[in-house]
Amino acid sequence: MASIFPQVDARLISAIEESKAAIVIAHRNPDGDAVCSSLAMREILKAMGKECLLLNEGEFLRSDIKRYEGEFLKEAPLEFISRNPIVIVLDCSTPDRPGKPFAQLRDLLTVCIDHHSSGEPFTKEGLSYIVPLSPSTTLLVDQVRAALGVPLTREMAEYLYTGFATDTGFFHFLSERTAPESLERVAEFTRMGVSPYDIYDAMHDGRKLSAAKNAASIIIASKPILDGAVIIAHQPLEISDERLSDDIYSTLLEIENVKAVVFLKEKKDVLEIGFRSKHHSGIDVGALASEFGGGGHMHAAGASISASAEEAEKMLEKRFSELLK
Repeated sequence: MASIFPQVDARLISAIEESKAAIVIAHRNPDGDAVCSSLAMREILKAMGKECLLLNEGEFLRSDIKRYEGEFLKEAPLEFISRNPIVIVLDCSTPDRPGKPFAQLRDLLTVCIDHHSSGEPFTKEGLSYIVPLSPSTTLLVDQVRAALGVPLTREMAEYLYTGFATDTGFFHFLSERTAPESLERVAEFTRMGVSPYDIYDAMHDGRKLSAAKNAASIIIASKPILDGAVIIAHQPLEISDERLSDDIYSTLLEIENVKAVVFLKEKKDVLEIGFRSKHHSGIDVGALASEFGGGGHMHAAGASISASAEEAEKMLEKRFSELLK
């Protein structure tokens, strides 16, 4: 069986090798994969003797990544931009995902490393490494590291493992197709001294009781539709802006006969919609999210729309009823 990781284009490798400085940026409202792929890429570039700057608009809402917030700037200093650095965009399928910091970098040479299935290429030909089968962007960063000939270090391995564990729900979301090769690669990180036990605790410890109560209230108020095949959960504006979605998805996807979960989150000027579907549901939520101007993976995606939660529920019930026919 062919590798799920195709060869990295030589043009991308040359672009990185020939650069003297780099700006690494991932999507706003980052998750562990976005943050850890950025940190791992910085270590790779430093090992090559290159100056590197990390950017991210934020917010750093997840407790497991909050400790890394100080590693990132909100915007690049003009003096650094004047050095004509290469821009390495990570974990982004569209050019709007990095947010405001990316606007000042659009004239710089850009490469993209990502594993989302939706979106349009926004780099020059050969300067994107987009592999939807990869369970995480960190595994693709590791592919680029190997292609650059940079030796793996303990620090790189910890970042790479953490991003992988985050995006796979600690291996839960791996498929029969992706698991064997991915786990073989992750084993190399543990051979460098990375402790799965310690990473798991770092990802899950320190949660606030208020967050657990807020998640519980949202789950209690969730609505099953279409004979329970889909559950819609709603986080109203008055509930504090904590990162509750992971708990809500994991709990509601365990409900009998559920095929998909939708999480509506009210913000001041927009309604965020998160989608998750069961592995064998046959529902491609990435394609569904793209209909609302968003994107993502087949079983995990999101979008933002200007509508009320009630309006969104009606639209989504109609669309899911069509998909489940």
